[in-house]
Amino acid sequence: MESTLNILKKEKGYTFNSQQYVAINYGLCAGANVLETAAPEYSGGQLTEIFRVQAQGLDDTLLRNPELGAAKARELRLGLEAGLDISLIADVSLPLTNIQWLRRAMAKGIDITLYPEFKGSITKIIKKYNELCNREKPKGKKQCTLRVIRVKEEVNEMVVQYDDLEKLEAVIGKINGSHLDKVQRLKEKLYEGNIQTLGKSVLVPVEQQTYFEIVKE
Repeated sequence: MESTLNILKKEKGYTFNSQQYVAINYGLCAGANVLETAAPEYSGGQLTEIFRVQAQGLDDTLLRNPELGAAKARELRLGLEAGLDISLIADVSLPLTNIQWLRRAMAKGIDITLYPEFKGSITKIIKKYNELCNREKPKGKKQCTLRVIRVKEEVNEMVVQYDDLEKLEAVIGKINGSHLDKVQRLKEKLYEGNIQTLGKSVLVPVEQQTYFEIVKE
């Protein structure tokens, strides 16, 4: 990874933050086109989504708008993996929740261009989705609030011994990648369990999570 960072700095003048380092390391391990793609205007999370798409041989063009951010880029990646026409939802002005529900509708085989409700508010989108899927709105008897807690950044270190740097980087990349989708997985599991989210406020993925990086001695 160090040689790749040196090339990016020397040829393009790019420098990166710690989360972008994590994404670049993942991209190298996954066989993505890191040298042509990595740029400081992308967040670490968005870079990771782009690299995941590249690693599968899919077209990453619509994920390359830095204004998308990690969460929206992830929705587009899921759409690509499902074979959907993501150009219909690749709009940075759309709220994340709208994009999520539109992707779900498309995954159900619904042509969202046929219904004006899918261009409206999230309430109209969900109502039309449930109507077309013949689903009743879940009626929970109890209510609670889920909170995303942003942990204050703290750096600790441990010393490891290794023979193969690539294997070490691969392990670190795999561990870091597992943290990126935590909030989104929660929302999807709630949805799968017919647990309804209320109000306009939704959980937003917090990219400042625990991650690991290799410190060269």
